[in-house]
Amino acid sequence: MESFNLNATQLKLKGPSIDQIKVHNQWAATALDLYHKDSNAIIEFNIEGEVINANLAWDSNFSKAAMKEEKDMANHGGVALAWFVMSVLQDFNYVEQTEIGEGVDYRFREDEPSDDELNFLDDYHYVEVSGILNESRTNTLKGRIKEKHDQIVRGCQRDKPSSVIVTLFSQPKTVKEIHK
Repeated sequence: MESFNLNATQLKLKGPSIDQIKVHNQWAATALDLYHKDSNAIIEFNIEGEVINANLAWDSNFSKAAMKEEKDMANHGGVALAWFVMSVLQDFNYVEQTEIGEGVDYRFREDEPSDDELNFLDDYHYVEVSGILNESRTNTLKGRIKEKHDQIVRGCQRDKPSSVIVTLFSQPKTVKEIHK
């Protein structure tokens, strides 16, 4: 079984600052700590139908005094796991946030674009991200994945290569599906 540390994102991903990556990772750690002991757990990554079970460790040595809101844990923690999947597991090394109305949250590239490429190339992979702390009758992993695919359909990037990445923190499980 492979072992990973959530902090590996800091070494791989360009675009956001290291501090921004750390904050998202802290939200993810706060969410994971609700369900898992000793800052590690066996996580299931379902990447486009291929299941990878791995030991995931994270840093929990920080103050959680200002990290109480469960919605923020799920949202920002979901971003941390999506960035981890795309950079560490999928080898995309650059991310930018998109704008409201695009139907996706982020766009990834394998390499950081040069100044010449910024305005002319659109060789990004777009990703819609979500997180769920635990499932309920009306809020399931399967339902959230469908909801995120529907959101891509309504956005202006619907014809671009894209995926949905949703994390369920209580299990833990992260699913990445290509949007078709």
